[in-house]
Amino acid sequence: MPHRIQIFSGGCGVCREAEDIVEVGKCKDCSVEVISVDDRKNAKLVKEYGISAVPSIVIDGKIKVVGVPEFPWFCGDEFYRRLEMEFPLEKGGKRRVWVSRE
Repeated sequence: MPHRIQIFSGGCGVCREAEDIVEVGKCKDCSVEVISVDDRKNAKLVKEYGISAVPSIVIDGKIKVVGVPEFPWFCGDEFYRRLEMEFPLEKGGKRRVWVSRE
Protein backbone atom coordinates (compact mmCIF):
# COMPACT_ATOMS: atom_id res chain seq x y z
CA MET A 1 0.00 0.00 0.00
CA PRO A 2 1.53 3.36 -0.96
CA HIS A 3 2.09 5.88 1.80
CA ARG A 4 2.26 9.66 1.80
CA ILE A 5 5.45 10.75 3.56
CA GLN A 6 5.92 14.42 4.38
CA ILE A 7 9.30 15.57 5.66
CA PHE A 8 9.22 18.93 7.40
CA SER A 9 12.63 20.45 6.81
CA GLY A 10 14.64 23.52 7.67
CA GLY A 11 17.10 22.79 4.88
CA CYS A 12 19.88 21.88 7.32
CA GLY A 13 22.31 18.98 7.06
CA VAL A 14 20.39 16.93 9.62
CA CYS A 15 17.21 17.45 7.59
CA ARG A 16 18.95 16.30 4.42
CA GLU A 17 20.17 13.20 6.28
CA ALA A 18 16.58 12.34 7.25
CA GLU A 19 15.44 12.97 3.66
CA ASP A 20 18.12 10.60 2.35
CA ILE A 21 17.21 7.85 4.83
CA VAL A 22 13.55 7.99 3.83
CA GLU A 23 14.29 8.25 0.10
CA VAL A 24 16.57 5.21 0.15
CA GLY A 25 14.13 3.10 2.18
CA LYS A 26 10.81 3.97 0.60
CA CYS A 27 9.24 1.88 -2.11
CA LYS A 28 8.53 3.25 -5.59
CA ASP A 29 4.81 3.60 -4.83
CA CYS A 30 5.23 5.83 -1.77
CA SER A 31 5.28 9.57 -2.27
CA VAL A 32 7.74 11.81 -0.45
CA GLU A 33 7.21 15.53 -0.11
CA VAL A 34 9.79 17.80 1.51
CA ILE A 35 8.03 20.72 3.17
CA SER A 36 10.01 23.81 4.11
CA VAL A 37 9.04 25.11 7.54
CA ASP A 38 10.46 28.48 6.49
CA ASP A 39 7.90 28.93 3.72
CA ARG A 40 4.85 30.84 5.00
CA LYS A 41 2.53 28.89 2.70
CA ASN A 42 3.24 25.80 4.83
CA ALA A 43 2.35 27.46 8.16
CA LYS A 44 -1.07 25.77 8.34
CA LEU A 45 0.42 22.27 7.96
CA VAL A 46 3.20 23.04 10.45
CA LYS A 47 0.58 24.10 13.00
CA GLU A 48 -1.82 21.23 12.19
CA TYR A 49 0.86 18.60 12.82
CA GLY A 50 2.43 20.43 15.77
CA ILE A 51 5.84 20.67 14.11
CA SER A 52 8.23 22.25 16.61
CA ALA A 53 11.52 20.69 15.49
CA VAL A 54 13.10 19.69 12.22
CA PRO A 55 13.34 17.26 10.68
CA SER A 56 9.87 15.90 11.42
CA ILE A 57 8.39 13.10 9.32
CA VAL A 58 4.62 12.70 9.03
CA ILE A 59 3.24 9.57 7.38
CA ASP A 60 -0.35 9.38 6.15
CA GLY A 61 -1.31 12.08 8.69
CA LYS A 62 -1.14 9.41 11.42
CA ILE A 63 2.53 8.94 12.28
CA LYS A 64 5.08 11.52 13.40
CA VAL A 65 8.80 10.85 13.81
CA VAL A 66 10.92 13.78 14.99
CA GLY A 67 14.63 13.84 14.25
CA VAL A 68 16.81 11.63 12.12
CA PRO A 69 15.53 8.05 12.37
CA GLU A 70 18.11 5.81 14.01
CA PHE A 71 16.49 2.74 12.52
CA PRO A 72 16.58 1.48 8.96
CA TRP A 73 13.74 2.79 6.85
CA PHE A 74 12.06 0.20 4.67
CA CYS A 75 8.59 0.08 3.18
CA GLY A 76 6.37 -2.70 4.33
CA ASP A 77 3.11 -3.17 6.18
CA GLU A 78 4.84 -4.48 9.30
CA PHE A 79 7.22 -1.49 9.40
CA TYR A 80 4.39 1.06 9.12
CA ARG A 81 2.28 -0.76 11.75
CA ARG A 82 5.27 -0.57 14.10
CA LEU A 83 5.71 3.14 13.42
CA GLU A 84 2.01 3.77 13.94
CA MET A 85 2.19 2.07 17.35
CA GLU A 86 5.44 3.73 18.45
CA PHE A 87 5.01 7.21 16.94
CA PRO A 88 1.29 8.03 16.69
CA LEU A 89 0.30 11.55 15.74
CA GLU A 90 -2.35 12.54 18.22
CA LYS A 91 -3.84 15.80 17.05
CA GLY A 92 -4.64 18.11 19.92
CA GLY A 93 -2.96 15.83 22.43
CA LYS A 94 0.44 14.72 23.55
CA ARG A 95 2.68 13.17 20.96
CA ARG A 96 5.22 10.40 21.40
CA VAL A 97 8.10 11.35 19.19
CA TRP A 98 11.56 10.20 18.30
CA VAL A 99 14.19 12.77 19.23
CA SER A 100 17.35 12.79 17.17
CA ARG A 101 20.78 12.40 18.63
CA GLU A 102 21.57 15.94 17.49
